[in-house]
Amino acid sequence: MTDNPDNLRNYESREVVSYYEKQTAIEPCEQLLFEKYVPPGSAILDMGVGAGRTTPALSGIASRYVGADYSSAMIDSCRARFPGIEFQVCDATDMSGFGDGEFDAVVFSFNGIDVISTDEGRARCFSEASRVLKDGGVFIFSSHNARLLAVPPDYRGGSPLQIVWRTIRAAGASIRIFLRGYRAGVFSSGRGYVRDPWDGGMLYFVSTPEVIRREAAAAGLALEETVGSRYPRIRSPWLSPWHYYACRKIGFSNENGDSLRRG
Repeated sequence: MTDNPDNLRNYESREVVSYYEKQTAIEPCEQLLFEKYVPPGSAILDMGVGAGRTTPALSGIASRYVGADYSSAMIDSCRARFPGIEFQVCDATDMSGFGDGEFDAVVFSFNGIDVISTDEGRARCFSEASRVLKDGGVFIFSSHNARLLAVPPDYRGGSPLQIVWRTIRAAGASIRIFLRGYRAGVFSSGRGYVRDPWDGGMLYFVSTPEVIRREAAAAGLALEETVGSRYPRIRSPWLSPWHYYACRKIGFSNENGDSLRRG
């Protein structure tokens, strides 16, 4: 993911690491896919682990768990917070430290794949995830939604005044998101790179399920399920800031035991 050094510098900063250390919740969409596609006893590679938000949930069910991130500052934080658990500094575009077919599941949450800032880098990430997966293994990840139309307000627990204010804020955010996507041409094309002014000005990728299906298929991965980031409260694809995906590695062995890919 070192295609864009500005993104890496952002994730190495103490301020950003501290922010991620405060993130501890597993999203309902993640819980759904983890329970469905990552059975207990799986060997799990948790790529883009950040400060370890997903570590307790995944390490608790794994026969082997490895947390990996290209930010050494994030990995230092993980090692301090979760002693005895395996963590490695690793770039998602180069997983050469891991062998072929080493894992039952690769997880890349919080849109980490979108920080890879070139098409070539994304293709390498998909290819590497496929390579380190066993045949039938699953790659679970999320990607920003290029067709996001609006940010719905969250009225839960709000007073009448708060409801009005949240409506105004959501409307303003919706306009900014639409204009940013329109100007970048990503809404019509369904893919591309945009700069996020609210996250340190990082460049990130946006996509649609069809784009993801093609990217995954090129690496021998079949898209099995797509879940919106606001599941189960909101299920509309037009109102999901990002989507979570579960992709299965499709392969078989020939009579010589050599692994072959299909799809």
